Amino acid sequence: NVYWQDFAVKKTGHVLLFGALAVLIYRALLGEGVAKKKAAILSVILATFYGATDELHQVYTQGREARIRDIFIDGIGASVFIFLLYKVLPKMPKKVVELAKEFQLV
Repeated sequence: NVYWQDFAVKKTGHVLLFGALAVLIYRALLGEGVAKKKAAILSVILATFYGATDELHQVYTQGREARIRDIFIDGIGASVFIFLLYKVLPKMPKKVVELAKEFQLV
């Protein structure tokens, strides 16, 4: 029972962290003038690629083990956050969209 709780907490952390990384990459790409759709796709790819390099690093770290599963979880986190940012956020109430514009997310 404790294993599943530990697993759930750690994987939720992966989803949140790689989702946040994808959002930051997305915002950086928009700031560089990349089109929104291209920025959305690239941010998911780059965040997932970083997850893959993190797993590769774990191969060489004592006490850690790399898992392909974790790369997929990282990619899911990045994809969900970018989907919410790209498709859902623009449909939110006007005040929310205006706040997002202040942070250059929309």
